[in-house]
Amino acid sequence: MHGPADDSLIARVAEELRRPVAARPGFDERVMAAVRAEAPSLPARAWTWLTEPRSFVVTPLGGLATAAGLAALVIAGVVATSGRERPGAARGAALQPAAVAAPTVVTFVLVAPRATSVALAGDFDGWDRVKLPMRRASAGLWTLDVPLAAGRYRYAFVVDGRRFVADPTAPPAVDDDFGQPTSVVTVSGRAAAGGSL
Repeated sequence: MHGPADDSLIARVAEELRRPVAARPGFDERVMAAVRAEAPSLPARAWTWLTEPRSFVVTPLGGLATAAGLAALVIAGVVATSGRERPGAARGAALQPAAVAAPTVVTFVLVAPRATSVALAGDFDGWDRVKLPMRRASAGLWTLDVPLAAGRYRYAFVVDGRRFVADPTAPPAVDDDFGQPTSVVTVSGRAAAGGSL
């Protein structure tokens, strides 16, 4: 709904817009200086980029792939760490100090009046059921003195050659590998007495 007069007006406006405009001398430099002055510093731009909200669209398949990738990384880390053996130490043995200190004698005690035999087994003897037999004192009291170097040890009492019993006076071990009740003793290098320190 426009006529020839409108066409003439449009042609004149277009012709005016096509004409080159001469900029004043130094115009480009002034514009670029103003842009540089307004540009934020690199730390400010980084902070803005980190703190501005973003939207992520995750498809169920993409979420599953991400979860599987994270699980693979965690498993790889656990396998890589658990496979490392300490030089000169058997797996599961307590950490020993660099300087060799004199062993500390630890007295292990168990009250088991109905037992016919009691032995001590732990990290310090390779979990041998018969290597460290305890002696019966009186009224069902079983004792054994064991010299141990400073460190942390898991142990249990072997009652009648078959049943593992945790020390009721010591903290329970949380990292048990075989499902048997075990206890923990920590030897600091000072003289010790009792089933647990």
